[in-house]
This record gives sequence, structure tokens and C-alpha cells, in this order.
Amino acid sequence: MPKRRLPRGGGTQVALSPELAVAMIGLFSAFADGDVSSDAEAYALGEMVSCIDLYSEYTEEDFADLGAEIGNLINESGVEVVVSQAIETIKEEGVEEAAFIIALVVLVSDGEVPEDEQEFIDDLRQALSISVERADEIVSELFSEVEEEAEEEYDESEEE
Repeated sequence: MPKRRLPRGGGTQVALSPELAVAMIGLFSAFADGDVSSDAEAYALGEMVSCIDLYSEYTEEDFADLGAEIGNLINESGVEVVVSQAIETIKEEGVEEAAFIIALVVLVSDGEVPEDEQEFIDDLRQALSISVERADEIVSELFSEVEEEAEEEYDESEEE
């Protein structure tokens, strides 16, 4: 399957809530490499979305409804229109960094970040108007925490 590229705007506008927009970017990111079957990416998306304040009061049923709504919007308007509007909604609502972080975590969750995924994340960074410097800070903060947690787990296992 060919890799996904971010749409360049245009087309019919659809109304999206910030919750729907961020989830849509996370879902689209899971398919950035063209592989639609990665359990690691699906799991990472679910975990990340459930940890964001936007979704703090969501139940499992609410998440299921969110997924169904995304599917319906894509079927009605097309993926390009929905992703373009998701990006615009994210920018309007000021949740660019949350969407960017979700995309990053989803992309690295399968342990690989091939060139097409690197291009995708750079395209997303630009679409969300996040500077290269800020993106680098986010990456450093995000993955230094992961490294620290891994080191702590390793230290704890050594003590046993």
C-alpha cells in the first residue's frame, strides 16, 4: 500500500470537534507508512488519546463513537478533506503540540521510523506551524522520558 501524504488543503469543509480532529491526526499517522495492520500503532494511539485532557471524561463507548464518527466522515467527505479540516481545527483550538505528540508516539511505536514516516512527521510539523526548534524540543522531552523510564525499569530488575 502506498504511503500517506498530508493533504495540501482545499475542498469541502466539515465541522470537527478538537477531540475528533486530534484523533483523526493520530489515526492518519498510524497509516503514514502505508501499513494498516500494525497492532503497536493502534495500541499506542489508544493509549495516547486516553491520556490527553481532551478525552479525560471519555468512556469506552465514547471512544467507540469517536471511531465510528471518524469512519463516517471519511466515507462521506474523503480522507483528504477530513485530515485538512482536522489540521485547521487543531490550529484553531491551540492543540497543535498534543496532535504532534500523538503522531510521534504512534509513528515510533512499531520500533521503526522509515524515511516516509520521517517525511510525514515533518510535513505534519509544518502543517501545524510548529517550528523545527520546538519540534526538536518536543522530541527530546518525549523520548528522554521514555529512556529514563527504561533505565529505571532496568535498574529495578538488576536489584532483584
